Amino acid sequence: MLRRLPHPLLGAIASLAAAAMLTACGGGGGGGGGASSSAGASAPPVTAAEPTPSPLVAACTNCGAIDGSTYAGAGTGVWQASNTGTSSKDFPLTINGLTGQLVTLVFTNESAQEVVMPSLQILSSATTVAPALRKSMALGGTDADAPTAFNAEVAQFNRQGFAKWLSQPAAGGVNAKLSASSVPPAPAATFTVGQQRTVYLLDQSQRTVQLTGQRTTGDGTVVNVWVETSELDASRVSTTLAERMRDAFAAAGGIYDMLVKVGGPLWGPHGYTELLAGSGQPIDIFLVNFDRNGVPYGMGGYFWGLNNFKKDAGQRAYSNESVSMYMDTETMYLDGDRGMRQVVTALAHEGLHMQNFYRRSVTMGPEFAFDDWLEEMSALMMEDWASYSLDTSHNAIRDARLPYYLNYRGNGSYNCELTRWDPMGSVCESYAVVGSFGGYLNRQFGLGFFQSLLRSTGLTDSAAVLQAAIQAQRPSSGIGQEMRRFSSAAAGLVPLSADVAGYSMPTRNDDGLQLVAMDPAALGESGRGLPTAVPATLKGFASFPVSRFRLSGTYKETVRVPQGSTLTVVIR
Repeated sequence: MLRRLPHPLLGAIASLAAAAMLTACGGGGGGGGGASSSAGASAPPVTAAEPTPSPLVAACTNCGAIDGSTYAGAGTGVWQASNTGTSSKDFPLTINGLTGQLVTLVFTNESAQEVVMPSLQILSSATTVAPALRKSMALGGTDADAPTAFNAEVAQFNRQGFAKWLSQPAAGGVNAKLSASSVPPAPAATFTVGQQRTVYLLDQSQRTVQLTGQRTTGDGTVVNVWVETSELDASRVSTTLAERMRDAFAAAGGIYDMLVKVGGPLWGPHGYTELLAGSGQPIDIFLVNFDRNGVPYGMGGYFWGLNNFKKDAGQRAYSNESVSMYMDTETMYLDGDRGMRQVVTALAHEGLHMQNFYRRSVTMGPEFAFDDWLEEMSALMMEDWASYSLDTSHNAIRDARLPYYLNYRGNGSYNCELTRWDPMGSVCESYAVVGSFGGYLNRQFGLGFFQSLLRSTGLTDSAAVLQAAIQAQRPSSGIGQEMRRFSSAAAGLVPLSADVAGYSMPTRNDDGLQLVAMDPAALGESGRGLPTAVPATLKGFASFPVSRFRLSGTYKETVRVPQGSTLTVVIR
């Protein structure tokens, strides 16, 4: 799999510049009713409190939601109204007791099927994104200098394509029936520091690389670090940088140890003559200049299972016969320490892809491989768990993916189908969606949840795998319910300090791996983009937020909610 590196400007969210008055209606559900009142130029009118019953129920305890129609006047309150019917339904909302709070409505489709989105009044876009941030968020989607991060051919090969070359069908967990000794092991290639070799890259171009360092992990696995010879220079990839990469991966407690702790070996017994031997294999890290364009970021690294095959005719002639990862050198040295830590973190991402290939595709069989969205989600979740040990000041999800989720192209990646992979798309940024949601799940359920997800057996459908892992933690929950909580916490800017159960992403420490807290409120209203038009449909396992901004008195509005969806009201 390939990993696209986010641009570092994501961590510097621009301040609020303007709030433009916009009105937009969409969908095909007819008049769902707009706000019936306004407080100021861009808010619904505020009326005196009325005894009209509210269909809302308080979704939190010891919070700002006193009951279904009363706000405490301070703090954060969360309310919900679910439409379990088969058609859209109107909900007359009434919440008393506001004293100038931000009101956010979040519609969440808790099913996999998209539904028609009724008309809805959009009162304001809430934020104007600064030009520098907008440019950073365009990287990869429209920037001609940024190569495509996700290579469908590599993803398909790692998932299923490899199986066509195996003499034994890799299906139904066939490897469990084969003894490791049934395939005579061939000795692994050995190299010495200073030695050079030629390797193939994705485009079948060749690069000459030199072994600059080796280190043996605690379980005896040799890790080799190779650098493209033309990049070996004190001003580019210095000895210090190469050693930093080696130690970040192979030192005690480093990325290799974290990967093994979380998901098991990265390579091992398998029973196939076409694949490299299951024992004695080193792990190679190749540091190469992918595109030689003098620009950091773009494609940060990749793992390709083709290289785990012995050379043969056809495409296998391009195998490097190496359990290996390939990382971009320009990102390492063209943006100082920020670029270097991005590449180091990417090692954890690609290492998880390497591990998934062995554990699921090879050992279990290709039908057990994750779909693209869950494959990438698991790799981003691994980055999340590894980040603190690598750099206490940086977290891959908090500092890049969550800001992208909230403000991709100024509108956010809210109405993006969780199970449809669309990285750096015109509307959706799937890395941000699955990465942010994965970060939420990590903090809600912990390392044991992540391990059970990776090692799950018996289910071949990726959505079913994630559903089962969630229900093992919360039996009454599922993907849709957790997406509802996550998207409402994120788009509603629920403060970490409010400690609203189910709507918070606090710090966590499990088995020596630490997660930093994620606080959507810290990004502020200027860091939250909001859609400027209502979509025709609400995608499966997706959400759509609108804001009513700062209101006082009683909030009243009749809102139409699609079938199978939940409306969440966040007041803070």
